[in-house]
Amino acid sequence: MNHTLPDVVILTLATVNDQIAHLSEVFTNILLERGLLGSQLFPVNAYISLACYNTYETQYEIMKQVWDRISPEELAKQSKTLLSEIHALSITYQWLYYGLGRMGVIFNQCDNDPPKEPKEKQQEWQYLLEQWYRLATHYFNSGKATVESAGYMNQAFPEKALTWLQDHLDAVNPNQISDIRKIIGAVDLYAFMEECEARAKIIEHGPYILDREEVLIVTEYTHLYDGDSKLWLPWSETEAQLPSSTLGVGMTLRDIKAKAIDVGTISLDPAEYGDHVTGVVAYTKKGEKIRSLGLDELPAYAEAANAAQEELFLRFAEWDKRQRLIAGAKAYMRGFARFTNQVGITDSIEWELTPHVMEEYVPYFMEHDGDNAFARMFRPPEERAKDPTFYWLPD
Repeated sequence: MNHTLPDVVILTLATVNDQIAHLSEVFTNILLERGLLGSQLFPVNAYISLACYNTYETQYEIMKQVWDRISPEELAKQSKTLLSEIHALSITYQWLYYGLGRMGVIFNQCDNDPPKEPKEKQQEWQYLLEQWYRLATHYFNSGKATVESAGYMNQAFPEKALTWLQDHLDAVNPNQISDIRKIIGAVDLYAFMEECEARAKIIEHGPYILDREEVLIVTEYTHLYDGDSKLWLPWSETEAQLPSSTLGVGMTLRDIKAKAIDVGTISLDPAEYGDHVTGVVAYTKKGEKIRSLGLDELPAYAEAANAAQEELFLRFAEWDKRQRLIAGAKAYMRGFARFTNQVGITDSIEWELTPHVMEEYVPYFMEHDGDNAFARMFRPPEERAKDPTFYWLPD
């Protein structure tokens, strides 16, 4: 691969390696929180591995085109809005997929010896981490680079957005809360299924600490199939169409503990939070403007989501393992389209898996559920402290 890397270095090597060690622990903590992913339908861990190897080969070329057109700081500024497709999860894409792909290459092909990685790839990784760091520290209100380092708070909305949400809150009774939770569950399942059983369409923001001992939690969905928007994935089209391609639902809750993590999920304590909800706001995007939704408009989302989810399940059930493996990897790679969309180059990007990945890795992951390099994630803390999961860059 022939390309020219920028001359400007934003972070020192020592700082980059500090971030690599930090991100390694962030990922370990995510695993402890969520565990490895499993599915009866998709080979999830295998297709994640496949996608990460493909990311290792292609992310630099894709993101270099983005960063040539917009600075990380400007993109962060533009993305601090309701229903943005750049958020904590998509920002995590910037380090997680390449980091895992690089880990696999060093572990399996470089004799577990980072200096054996090609110098060009080391330079790519440093460049990508520099841009990620600039984006993240300007996106999050904390100025920190990760949700974890901000005290497990996923906060990016400005005061104007928070005021709008609070101004549009509706009081709800227990029956309404129960119905709304079912609606959210239906949209979750559909969005999860369309992404080959991944949460890429779903992001949870917050907690935002409000007055009266309340917190605000916001769940947002983007790239839902509404029949009008461009297909997000080749298999996205269904007879059932959601009322809009975006949906946001915010809730205020009292007397509850909330913890966000870097893959865009929030855990609540107590988990059965229905009795703690004090208000709900729903909204969508009309053009560039946010439009509030009446709570009576939400059941239409659940009805369409349930029908679309069933269509997708039946479609996927007819596929063989190879089709599901490749589809899952493509869905993961599509996450980077959230960035190319911002600069209008998505249609010019090659989103297929590379010939090398198809030839070398698809046969392997047809026979294996994961990568041997994953063992690095489960080493004792003292070993990870000396040798981070994602490997330091060599001097």
